[in-house]
Parts: sequence; structure tokens; C-alpha cells
Amino acid sequence: MALGRLWKFFGKRTGMAILGIQLALVLLFLYFYSGYQSSDKCVACHADKAKMTSLGNPQFVMTREQVRKESRHPNTECRDCHLGNGLSNDPAKAHQGMLKLIVLDNDLNIIPRKGFVKQLLPEGVDRLRAMLPRNPDNSFIYEVGTLLWHDRSTVTLGYDPAIAKKTCGKSACHPEEVKQFATSMMGSNFRQRSMRTWNDIHGPNN
Repeated sequence: MALGRLWKFFGKRTGMAILGIQLALVLLFLYFYSGYQSSDKCVACHADKAKMTSLGNPQFVMTREQVRKESRHPNTECRDCHLGNGLSNDPAKAHQGMLKLIVLDNDLNIIPRKGFVKQLLPEGVDRLRAMLPRNPDNSFIYEVGTLLWHDRSTVTLGYDPAIAKKTCGKSACHPEEVKQFATSMMGSNFRQRSMRTWNDIHGPNN
């Protein structure tokens, strides 16, 4: 009975108008949501060799084809892994909130990357230490204690579950793997939490 009444209502002009508006709203939401997830501006800027060179970063020229080939994730957007704003033409706004290299001094305080680390792509034989900042005579700049990857917590300097959920742990990526890792000894930072000093028998970890 109720289904019959519903069919009669939507069979009228008013009901059809309501259905049309609902459909338009859904399509509009999908359009803006897909646009929000886009990284078109990332690719447009980084694929422009002349522009990247003028900005002083010719080593970061990257086309969409290269991204798909090297990441082996053809349907993944730049911001899915790096965060940031993929819709802005302004470099400052585009890079706002993006995951970045963490530079620490010898007391484990975070210091700015600029002025210390000039090379972000390791090269040569000793790739492990290639990114460590050096003076013109090739000696190390000892104000920098160590470098940490961008997926670390800036508070604990260890694995950051919040970052993992925003990137690899999203529903369309690897949510189950991230959830499983969070229960492991490394993912829960179990040993790190048990440390009382940096040189404790359990550490340093992560």
C-alpha cells in the first residue's frame, strides 16, 4: 500500500521535480568531491620543466606517467601519499600540510630544512648519508644530528598512526594492513614507550 502511494507521488510532476533535484545534488557532490581529491595542479606544476627549473628545483620534474610507473599505483593521486593541496597554483598553499622531511639537531629539536639540507634526492655510492648536509669542503654540518622520514610524528619522532590513516590507511588503499600494523609491537611503539632515556636498553627504536 505504502509503495503504491509513493509511486503515485513520484509519478506526478512535483515528485519528478524532487527526484531531479536529488539526482542533481548527488551528481554535484560527486563532482566537487572528485575535484577536491584531485592532484591536477601538482602534476601541472611539476611536469613543467621550465617552471621547476626557474623555482630552483629541476630535480623534481615529474609527469603523471612517471608517477604511475614509479609508484605502481595507477589510480593514486599525489595528495593521497603526500597530502597538501592539489588544487592550488600557489606553491605555498599547495605545499601547506604536506608531509616533509624532519631535520633534527643534536638535542633532537626540530630545525628548519632550508639552510641545512639542500639535496632531497640521494645519489652516488653512499646513498645512506648522501642527504646529510655538508660544507663546501664536503665536511658534515654537525649542527644537524639526524634526518627522519616525513611519515614520523613531530612529537614522538616515531611512527605516526594519524598520518598512516590519512595516507596508506584510507578506505581505497590499504586500511586493513594499517589496522593490523597498529596492533604490532612496532606500530604501537610499545618498546619506545618503555624507554626512560634515549640510550635505554630497549632503544632507540622507530
